[in-house]
Amino acid sequence: MSAKRTLLALSLSMPACSLYLPGDTGDEDGNTGADDNLYIAVGDQGALLSSPDGATWTTRTSGTSVALNDITHGDGRYVAVGQAGKILVSEDGVLWDPADSPSSRDLFAVVHHIDRFYAVGGDYSAGAETLESMDGTTWTRPEIPQLDHLLGDLASDGNQLVAIGTSQSDLQIFGLFTWEQDAGWQQRVDGTGLGLRYNAVAAGAPTFVTIGPGGSASSTDALTWTQAPIFESATMRDLTYSQQGWIAVGDAGKVLRSSDGAQWVAHDSGHTGQLLGVTSSGSLHLAVGADGALLSSSDGLLWLPQTSPLAVDLRAVTHPRS
Repeated sequence: MSAKRTLLALSLSMPACSLYLPGDTGDEDGNTGADDNLYIAVGDQGALLSSPDGATWTTRTSGTSVALNDITHGDGRYVAVGQAGKILVSEDGVLWDPADSPSSRDLFAVVHHIDRFYAVGGDYSAGAETLESMDGTTWTRPEIPQLDHLLGDLASDGNQLVAIGTSQSDLQIFGLFTWEQDAGWQQRVDGTGLGLRYNAVAAGAPTFVTIGPGGSASSTDALTWTQAPIFESATMRDLTYSQQGWIAVGDAGKVLRSSDGAQWVAHDSGHTGQLLGVTSSGSLHLAVGADGALLSSSDGLLWLPQTSPLAVDLRAVTHPRS
């Protein structure tokens, strides 16, 4: 999974910067053949990194200076989304092309669901943005009623598509939604007055888990959700499902593990900075974060820092097997 998956408030305003073209330092490596087993990380200033093993990372040319907020893999290609409606697509994780996006609004999450890609985002003044694409290159805005919520993350189990978001800038009005074709987003959880707020959602076992500051929730059908507290002070930013169960990452380098998405155990990552994204290939887990942080783990317990070629915030990471 990609995951998304950044805290919404942190993603709303990124400073303008010059065009980032990292290919000058990394693309001339002769690796231009298709490779659908790469880890791909994205972040601020159009940052794009790829790695075949989670240890050796190469910068790639994104052709953009805006923040890239999320990355996914599906149907044999990678798709990244970011600020101002920016969408990039690649068949090999090395060469990237701009997609035809109909939006100029910030996009925070992207996922492949059944036979197409979905991307979501928006803002607090106009509400949600929802886009879809059959190939990751040409995108359209479905004719559906749009939500008041800014949508910050997506997850698909191949049957249900789930989105989460908030409708006020103080992040207090939380909503969880499922997708119905031709009808759009249907609200399943209304956090108004309940103090519920989650930053990330992912698919695994149980089918879906969502996590945030002070709690998590799980569901087997995306309709009925069971809340559970997390007795950790650090806010969690992203999660993924692996052969060792659920892995969540967040502030102060915090890593949590769970077998059921309800009972969480903290582990020391050895990192003190903010972790914003996590993914798993099944045999290796990767976490990314502020100031170019890259950490790898084979078991979710012991985490090793990896050398990053960039010092910008990395916001999401994916692998085809996640």
